[in-house]
Amino acid sequence: MLDFMMSIDKILFHFINSYAISGPADIFFSFITESKNIWPFYGVLLSMLLVKYGTRGRIACLFLVLTVFSADLLSTHILKPFIGRERPCRALSETRKLIPCGPGQSFPSTHAINNACIAILLSLLFPFMRVPLCIIAFLIGYSRIYVGVHYPLDVFGGFIIGSLAGISAFFLVKKIEAIMIKKSIS
Repeated sequence: MLDFMMSIDKILFHFINSYAISGPADIFFSFITESKNIWPFYGVLLSMLLVKYGTRGRIACLFLVLTVFSADLLSTHILKPFIGRERPCRALSETRKLIPCGPGQSFPSTHAINNACIAILLSLLFPFMRVPLCIIAFLIGYSRIYVGVHYPLDVFGGFIIGSLAGISAFFLVKKIEAIMIKKSIS
């Protein structure tokens, strides 16, 4: 079963990286996949939460930073070294590389973890953000395959881990809000 899944994973990777391509998509996905290009957007979003959404916004920012930081460390320092899956840009000679391959291992995609965590936590706390944040997370995850640095299962696994982290953070935020409400009533 595992061999079958890995075969499908490589077939999907080759299709996305080699056949479902275009010049404008090369430019777009090469841009959006770079953290330095997307984090300013998230900086503005955090600033908006801090200024516009009161206590809930401040708690959301705190837990968002702590959760993304923790999930990032888990991925980079524990999961990737333990699983040890080589990136397609190093493992497959026919990979179309639109950005440098990057250090480290392939599974899970830390970009997918971080963006799923942000999308899920903020979508649960601020439902009006759900569609744009989920679209951004999906596009960034897809970009990692498109530019040749991750397999589809790396991104899918990252989305699952990031979603679980975001859901866990949401429940902690709700618990803190309940405690704050209880203290303000008594």
